[in-house]
Formats: sequence, C-alpha cells, structure tokens
Amino acid sequence: MSKLNSTRKAAAVVASLALAFGGISAATSSAATVAKDWSCKPTKAKPVTVRMIEYFAGPARTPLLNSFARAYEAKTPGVKIDLISPSQADSPAKITQLIQAKNVDIVEPAGAIYSQAVVAGQLADIAKQFKATKAWKYLTPYTKEMAEQTTKGKIYGIGNGYYTKASFVRADRFKAAGIAIPKTWQDIYNAKSMQKDNQYVYAMRGAAAAHSQAMFIIHAHLAPNLNATGLQTKDGKSIFATPEAQTAMDLLLKIWKEAAPAASVAWGYPEMVKGFHTGVANYLIQDNEVIQIVEDNFEPFSKGNWAMAQIPKGPGGYSAQFIGAGGLWSITQSSKCKNVALGFLDYITQDPQHALFARAYGVGPVTTTAAKDPFFKEGAWAIYSKINADPKELKFSGVRGPKLTACFGAMYAQLDKDMAKLYTGDLTTTNLLKGWADGLGKADCID
Repeated sequence: MSKLNSTRKAAAVVASLALAFGGISAATSSAATVAKDWSCKPTKAKPVTVRMIEYFAGPARTPLLNSFARAYEAKTPGVKIDLISPSQADSPAKITQLIQAKNVDIVEPAGAIYSQAVVAGQLADIAKQFKATKAWKYLTPYTKEMAEQTTKGKIYGIGNGYYTKASFVRADRFKAAGIAIPKTWQDIYNAKSMQKDNQYVYAMRGAAAAHSQAMFIIHAHLAPNLNATGLQTKDGKSIFATPEAQTAMDLLLKIWKEAAPAASVAWGYPEMVKGFHTGVANYLIQDNEVIQIVEDNFEPFSKGNWAMAQIPKGPGGYSAQFIGAGGLWSITQSSKCKNVALGFLDYITQDPQHALFARAYGVGPVTTTAAKDPFFKEGAWAIYSKINADPKELKFSGVRGPKLTACFGAMYAQLDKDMAKLYTGDLTTTNLLKGWADGLGKADCID
C-alpha cells in the first residue's frame, strides 16, 4: 500500500483549547479616563467608528457580521462599524498588531492572544456594563460562568459560540469493511485492516495545534484521574509524567505510522477536514462547525454515508475534552468609546442575531433561546446531547491558575514543534513526555 506523498500548506489555526485563567488582574485606567471612555455620544455631525476584527473570518460568518453592522448603523445614527476580516492565517499577527497599536475597539482574541492581552492589561473589564445589557439576561448559565472564568467578577470577553469535539466517521466504509465504528483509541488502530490505497483510517493533525492529538489520547488514558486544569492528575502531578501518558503516546505514534496518511504530518485544520470529506481519511475528530463543511463538500448527513460519534475513549472507558467558547468578543482597553462598542456587542449577542450566527457558522449557541432551537438537537447535531449526557466523557473549561497558565503559554509553541519531531522520528515518545512534564509540571507551574 502506498502512502500519500503530497504535502499541504499548514494552516495557522490556533488550538480549540479554550483557556481559562484564574487570578490574573489587568491594568486599570484612572476613573476620569474610564468615565470618558464609557460616555461617548455619537451623532450624525460627530460620528463614532467602531473598528472590529474577527479571527475566524470566512464565507459562513463574515457576510452575516457585515449585515449586522449595516443593520446596527441604520438603527443607531452616528455609529459606523468597520469590520476587519483577515485570513485565518494572518489573524494572529493582525489582531496582535492592532491591539498593540491601540487602533481597534472590538477583537476576537482566539488562542494565546487572549491570555497575552489580559495579562498585558489590553482588554477592558466590561462586567459592570455588560451585565446591564439585554444580551446578558438571555445568555445561558454556562456562558455567564465562562465569561468570568479569568477572574471572578471580571469579564474580558463574551463567547460568540461553543466548540465541542466529536468524531466524523465514514460509516459506509466501516460497514463495507465489516468493522464497527471505533469507540476507543485501540479500535482506531485495529481498523487499519480496512485501508486501501489512498484511503486511511485516521485524520492525524501534524501542523498547527498538533499537540491536541496528544491531549485527546492522554486524557482518555488517564481519565477520570484528572483535576480541573486538565493538565494535572487529581494529586497535582503533571499528566505527562504518568505511565498512562507513555502508553497513550506509544499508541498514538503507532496510529500515525500505520493508520494515518503520511501527508497528515502537514495537516492543520483545513487539510484534515478536507482529508475527511474527500475520502482520504475515514475518521476525523473536529468541532461542530465542520458539520456544515462536510454537508456542503461531501453530502448531506441524512444520506447515512457519514455519521457522528463521540471521541474515542481509553482503556477505562473514559474520554475528556476542553469545551469552551469557540470565539470571544472583547473590547480593548484602548478603545476611546467603549460604550459604543458595547452597544454593538450587545446587539450581536442577542437573538435573532446570535441564533442566525450560530446556525450559519455551525457553533453551539450561547443564548437560552437559540439553545432551544431544534436545529441544534437533530441530525448530525444530535451527538452533542449524547456527549453532554455521558458522565464518562469529562468536560473541562480550560487551563486554570496563574502559574500553570504562564507555563502553558510559554510551552505552547514548543508542544507543536515536539509533535512534528515525533512524527519525523527526531524525538521519542519518552523524551517528548519528559520535556512536557519538565515544562508544565515543575514547582513554578503548580498553583
């Protein structure tokens, strides 16, 4: 059997780990400055422009955000919304640049941008003001809890949708091969017998956020022995310093070598999704917005040739994942008219705007009304009710504690570099885990 030898450009997409940080306090402005920043009064004669940049720009959401902007301008004289939509590859650099230049009002600070901006005092605490909005009243309890996850009582961002990992499976191919849809990581490896030329079992991720693969399998092998951080056992030990992690990574490497396409060493988010809907890989772990992509590029879920399943479990029958906001809207500390920016944020977080956004983009809703929409409970979406009801699929809101947060931020880029070395044979699983345990399990990382 021949391996794919083509390579694809890695996408600069940040991991869907939703980081939750405790005990971080941002810099504050003087009372006079704060009062001025929150009291702008735009008029037709003296208009105010709100500059807003999105991280996950794309055809499913950018036109909708622009339509919201035009509608809000029409109902709010003197306000202009300038939406900036860089490619996802350029988003991290562009957002960071605008924040540092103090030339943007609303940002979508995905990945490491959020933690860096909060620590640097670049995002405004909008708790008092946003809790007085109409949007706040209709947020789900979990969304409200997540809004204050950084520091209790402070809000540096409001979620615009949730990502939950599930498995996308070519059910027709597994059925044709006489193999049950995998329920465990070992099942994925054992399914290698179904492979044909240019058809493999698993869509591995080797480019940006490659370390997410390690997290999935290590969590599955260790659960339920995990504390709230997701990076430590219940007794505070680094998950990477456990025998279960060694077993898990050895199995992941076997899956990579024997049950995944060679080209996936260069696969980021778009490549692995394409690998699934073009039939190169038969099993993909990804977020809920991929449902629409597969339906648009392969075929409707209703035809039955692809199915949704829970992410694979470990030997003990457990799995675990981080569930959090797929994106956040934050107001920058440098915004000179925070009240005007908040007005638009309030508007797009209300229904029907948010419900339209969640359905179009394919993210879990943050409002109580949208959450009741049958759309999010039927067809391919039905899997998420099963995930939420499963006590053996553990859910974590993210990395917690200022010390661990700092260590994770410092190690983040190295994690992916080490995964690349693992796939190319330049690093062993043992040495990889030792480096991760040293970087994330030292005393300075324990809160």
